Amino acid sequence: DPQVLLHDGWYYFTASVPKYDRLELRRARTLGGLPTAEPKVVWRRPASGPMSGNIWAPEIHFIDGKWYLYFSGGERGKPWFSMRMYVLENESPDPLEGTWTGKGRIRTNWEYFTIDGTTFEHRGVRYFVWTQIDPKVEGSNIYIAKMATPWSIVGRQVELSRPEFPWEKMKYAVNEAPALLVRNGRMFITYSASATYAN
Repeated sequence: DPQVLLHDGWYYFTASVPKYDRLELRRARTLGGLPTAEPKVVWRRPASGPMSGNIWAPEIHFIDGKWYLYFSGGERGKPWFSMRMYVLENESPDPLEGTWTGKGRIRTNWEYFTIDGTTFEHRGVRYFVWTQIDPKVEGSNIYIAKMATPWSIVGRQVELSRPEFPWEKMKYAVNEAPALLVRNGRMFITYSASATYAN
C-alpha cells in the first residue's frame, strides 16, 4: 500500500510496514532518493482498542495548511472485518516534526469493513474515496462522498465500482485501493482487483 505526495519540492512516502503496527514517513528531494531516506516513525498503534490490530494503507495529505494521515486499523484479536478508517492531524509545517493527534474515525453510511481511504479536491469541493464491503452483496466495492471536514464525510455515499468482470473475481471479488490520477484536465481513479496475495 505505498503512497507518494509531492509538496514544496519534497517527496513524502508512506506505506504499510511489515509488522502492521505503526505509521512511518520518508522524505527526499527525488523519487530515487526515497529508498535510502531514513524512515521516521510518527505514530504507533495503541495496546488495546479499535486501532490495536493491523494498521494498513496510510496516506499523507496537506489540506488547508495542516498535515493529515489517513489509515485503516482493526482491533487486535478480532476478525479483519473490524477494519475501519482513521485520521491523524499535524499542525507543524514539517510532518516529520510536531505532534500527530487523533481526529477519530471516518464514519461511513453503514458499519462494516472499511479500508484504503484517499481524498482530493475538485472545483472547491473535497471528496473522500474508499473501499467498503456492503454486507448485502458479494465482495468489496469503491465509494465516494463529499467531506464536511478532513476527518468526516457528509451526505450519501455513492458506489463508483463493484467487481463485475472475471479479472476482478479471481479467488475473491475485490475492488480496492482507489488512487486518483489527474492528467491533461481529466481525472482517473485506479484500483486493485481480485485476491491480494500470490496464491
